[in-house]
Amino acid sequence: MSELISLNEVLERHPDRLDLITAELARIDPSAWEPDQIVAYLDGLASSAPNDPDGLLQYVFGALEFVGNAGDYYSPANSLIHRVLASRRGIPLSLAVIAAEIGRRVDVPLGVVGFPGHVLLADVGRDNVWFDPFAAGARLGGHDLAELAARFQPGMEVQSWMTRIMSGREIAERTLNNLVNAYEGAGMVGPMVTAAQLRADLPGADTGYRRQLAVLLAGGGRFERAVRELERLAEVDSENAEAYEREAVRLRAHRN
Repeated sequence: MSELISLNEVLERHPDRLDLITAELARIDPSAWEPDQIVAYLDGLASSAPNDPDGLLQYVFGALEFVGNAGDYYSPANSLIHRVLASRRGIPLSLAVIAAEIGRRVDVPLGVVGFPGHVLLADVGRDNVWFDPFAAGARLGGHDLAELAARFQPGMEVQSWMTRIMSGREIAERTLNNLVNAYEGAGMVGPMVTAAQLRADLPGADTGYRRQLAVLLAGGGRFERAVRELERLAEVDSENAEAYEREAVRLRAHRN
C-alpha cells in the first residue's frame, strides 16, 4: 500500500508529478486506486508509446481509445484519474493529464494549458503548437484558439496568459473546482465538502474558497466545522474579520 500523505505534501515533494497529484485527489472516491497502482498503470500504457508528440497523441487517442465523455460530461468520474484510466472516458483536463504523463515517461514533454473553458495540450518543444485532448488530440493553430476564445466569451481575443502551461498546483485547483461542481450537480454532499476542503487548504488558496466551504458545512448541518473555518478566515482576512466572527456566533447557537 502507498504511503498515505496529504495533497499539499505531494505538491511540495513532487510539484510536477501530475500522476501523483491527481492520484492523491482521487482519494476522495472510496474506490480509488492506490497511487502506486496508478503510476504502474501509466507505466504500462507508456511502454508502447511513440517518442514524438504527434505519434504519441495518435497512440493515446487512437490505439488506447481515450475519448472525451461528451455524453456524461459533468460526471465526477471524469475528474478522477483511476476512473478515467478504467473507462478511457474523461474531460479535457483529465485526458490532458494522462497524455502528458504518458509523454513524460517517453521523454515527450507536453504541457497542460489552462485555456479558458477548455484545457489544451502544448508541445513544449515547438512554439504555438497545441492539441485538443477532447477532440482525439487534434492539432490546433492560432485560428482554432481564436474560435475557442470566442466560444467561451464572444469578442474575446487570445492573450498570452491563456496559453500558459499550468503548474501541478493549478491543475489540482482546477480539478477540485470541477469536482466541487460535479458532486454538487450529482447531489453528493459528502465528497463535495471533501473536495471543497482540499481546495480551501491549497497553498495560497483564495479566501473565497474557504468562505464557500463554511457555507457548505453550515448548509449540511456541520456547524462545528463551519465555525472553525470562519475562525480561520477571521485570522487571515482581517478586513472582514468582524463579519466572520458574527457569523461564527450565529452558527454556535445551532450547536446546542
